[in-house]
Amino acid sequence: MFRINKNSFCFQVAIVLFLLTGACKNPFATREAEPPSTDQSSWRVPTDPAVVLENMRDAILEKNVSNYMRCLADSNQLFRFLPDEYEASKNAGIFDTWQLEQEQGYINKLFTSIPDDSIRRLRFSLDYQRIDFADSILIRTDYELNLHHVLSSSYPKLAKGKCDFLFVRRQGFWVISRWEDHQTQNDSTATRIPSWSTIKASFLN
Repeated sequence: MFRINKNSFCFQVAIVLFLLTGACKNPFATREAEPPSTDQSSWRVPTDPAVVLENMRDAILEKNVSNYMRCLADSNQLFRFLPDEYEASKNAGIFDTWQLEQEQGYINKLFTSIPDDSIRRLRFSLDYQRIDFADSILIRTDYELNLHHVLSSSYPKLAKGKCDFLFVRRQGFWVISRWEDHQTQNDSTATRIPSWSTIKASFLN
């Protein structure tokens, strides 16, 4: 008669439960801040668009310009940023010619203005929309960006809004090709809360 080794069976069940639990990690959950390190990098291979947003979140946490730029399509022909309507009107001269050079310029200034022990946190909504197309994927998500920099009060420290990210495959992996920003938040006094577009325009100057 075939007999099951009870200890072996229990061990196998435990392993399966462990693997299943690990697979349920939410890709948009906020990570706790870690001690800053110049060589720290949490880059993951972007086999899915959700991983690209994880990498962008971690690049801001780690102040890693290289990893931030790797989230974007690597040519000006493929990458396009569209600001929210308010900033498009206010800073048309900036955003009409916005390319990867401007993207790297603003993120460089942003990171160098935040001390290592200060907050830099990006949150994406857990309740996001995703549409899969034949050769691309669209994700629409709310965001909140907290940046405790050392510059004057004319540079915002908080941004909220909604983004439409269009992802395409580049050399087999997903990158952001089109990034459309939308202002969505007002406070109780109806004062405009800055969007990501405001951050980009402010820190480019």
